[in-house]
Amino acid sequence: MTLLSIFEPLSQWAPIVLVRDSKFGMPAVQSVHLIGLTIFLATLVTLDLKLAGLGRSDWSTKWLARQLRPWMVISATTVLVSGFFIFLATPRKYLGSYPFGIKMSALCLAILFHLVVLPRYVRADPGSRSQWVNATVACVSLTLWFTVGWAGRAIAFVP
Repeated sequence: MTLLSIFEPLSQWAPIVLVRDSKFGMPAVQSVHLIGLTIFLATLVTLDLKLAGLGRSDWSTKWLARQLRPWMVISATTVLVSGFFIFLATPRKYLGSYPFGIKMSALCLAILFHLVVLPRYVRADPGSRSQWVNATVACVSLTLWFTVGWAGRAIAFVP
């Protein structure tokens, strides 16, 4: 059983056919995807810059993370759901794409890093670790997430 044999029948689901075959379906879903991605990356960059010591000093990283969390969750959910619709519209195209494989690998690593590693540094007392360590964690986080975006963009240009 291959991934294509799993996803190709799902590509015939009525909402996916509507997205794929209507004039405005795919552009609408891609627009929602990009809006969600923009909001998610804005919250992520804000939090990572604060962790790296480049944010307002009167706000704690922990407090900022708490404020941004609802925006992160809603936008990440929007991106994942809309991305799944985009993928299901033409699964053969994506599963045969080298950048798509990089994107999915980077996405798994970014989500794992975001859920396992990043919270430790966000909740920690700012003085408990050197600023260099915090900045390194922030850079790794940003690199992983931007790799997801860059690989996603490359899907359109690289076979």
